[in-house]
Amino acid sequence: MASRFQEVIERIKTSWSNLSTLLKRAIILGSISVLIVLGVSLYLMNKVSYGVLFADLSEADAGTITADLKSKNINYKLQDGGKTILIDQSKIDEYRISLAVDNKLPDSSTGFELFDQAGMMTTDEDRKIMYQRALTGELQRSISSLSDVQKAKVILVLPDEGVFKDQKDSASASVVLTLKGSSISQEAVQGIVALTTASVKNLSSENVKVVDSKGNVLADGSKSSVSSSGISQHSLDMQQQYEQQLQNKILKLLEPIYGAGKVNVSINADLDFDAIERKTVKYADPKIRSENVQASGSGENIQNAQTNTVTDNVSNVTGNTGDGENNSYSRTVNNELNTETTTVVNAPGSVKRLTTSVVIDGNLSNNVQREVRVLVSSAIGFDEDRGDVISVQGMNFKATQGDSDKITDQLTDLAKKRTFIYVGAGLSIFIILLIIGLVLFFARRRRRKQEEEDYDVDISMDEEEQEVQETPKATGSIIDISSDDFNVEDLEELIRTKDKRNEKATKYAEHNPQAVADLIKAWTKQK
Repeated sequence: MASRFQEVIERIKTSWSNLSTLLKRAIILGSISVLIVLGVSLYLMNKVSYGVLFADLSEADAGTITADLKSKNINYKLQDGGKTILIDQSKIDEYRISLAVDNKLPDSSTGFELFDQAGMMTTDEDRKIMYQRALTGELQRSISSLSDVQKAKVILVLPDEGVFKDQKDSASASVVLTLKGSSISQEAVQGIVALTTASVKNLSSENVKVVDSKGNVLADGSKSSVSSSGISQHSLDMQQQYEQQLQNKILKLLEPIYGAGKVNVSINADLDFDAIERKTVKYADPKIRSENVQASGSGENIQNAQTNTVTDNVSNVTGNTGDGENNSYSRTVNNELNTETTTVVNAPGSVKRLTTSVVIDGNLSNNVQREVRVLVSSAIGFDEDRGDVISVQGMNFKATQGDSDKITDQLTDLAKKRTFIYVGAGLSIFIILLIIGLVLFFARRRRRKQEEEDYDVDISMDEEEQEVQETPKATGSIIDISSDDFNVEDLEELIRTKDKRNEKATKYAEHNPQAVADLIKAWTKQK
């Protein structure tokens, strides 16, 4: 194998050495052109056109967005000291929409720095509008700085001041909160209401409405409604948190088996939020706490009286009137009863019943459904006595709009790459064909030139032979100088003829080394 490979290498070297300088240059230039075309094609396929995603960002917003870009494996560039972020131009709109869905858009609210841009031509009406915008922005910033709040949106309604003092309308405010967790404490809600009322003139707490991003009313202006809605909201959040916890358990269990996005889980937890207090009292056996005995009469009668059985807490009197004497005996016993009181308070939120539905992408056999049901029951703590129900079904999922857009983008990128590949391949094939054509053209031209040179050499050799034959005494290679027919001119002519033949043979060998080598090989074989 090695010898064959070495032989191939030697053939390639021989073929390359036999090529003319022009052909070698053409092949080298063609190879370089092919490499350049391939490199340009790869560069165009992987070239990213960057566009401005956001500009003039704060450090906190820039850090949040860059962290999200890293988590989604999106390439980005920073400019202006990190205040401007650039990403792929084709992904800007899609990424901004995803930020809006995730509530991660940078805060664009402005505060009282808005008045820094006020000019000399600003009217009073413009200043009122600017003041309302600035006050709204400052409130949004203040509320968003709370630990439980991710983002806040404030809407203020500031009435116009009337001409008369008694013509004053009260202001109102609406606050929409995007929470970091599932709930916010009522103390924090009351603090937001107090902050808003203290910041706006003629604004009372009754005119402040607070809701969260899910539409739940956290404060509607009345203390009773705030507290009651707080309790119901706490119960609802507790139920949703418990359901979400069970859903995450099932998804973590099944998604590694069937793949991400291939499993949908829905859980309905019926929780008991009633606080139940149970009190149990247990009585122990009675014990004598005190005893009192009184007796009167003769000793015999008393002794007889003492032998009688006396019940608890009862005075017994025994008399003997046979001899006319009166005798009496009494005994008083006080018993003590030990009691044990147990108070049990059941905290609200106990599970009354669970209903679980699991849908998996694809068709499932009965055995697979049974196995999935067993896994789910173990994950959620299934209790048949409690009336829990688990349903497992297999159905074909329909691609969502997001999946369709993703597939469309992938197909578009694939089509672009294929286009670049086809263009690069076409240019490469064209260059290769051009090189082959040039090689064939120059080879044919060289062959024709060689044939012409061979023809000229044959003619010249025939002429030289004829000249030699016509030269007197030139038929042999040795001339007899002592002969009477010796002529010096004939000798000089013979020498000139041989020199010409040697010179032409040398030139022919320089221009046609392969032909000379083949001719020598043929002569060697003939000998």
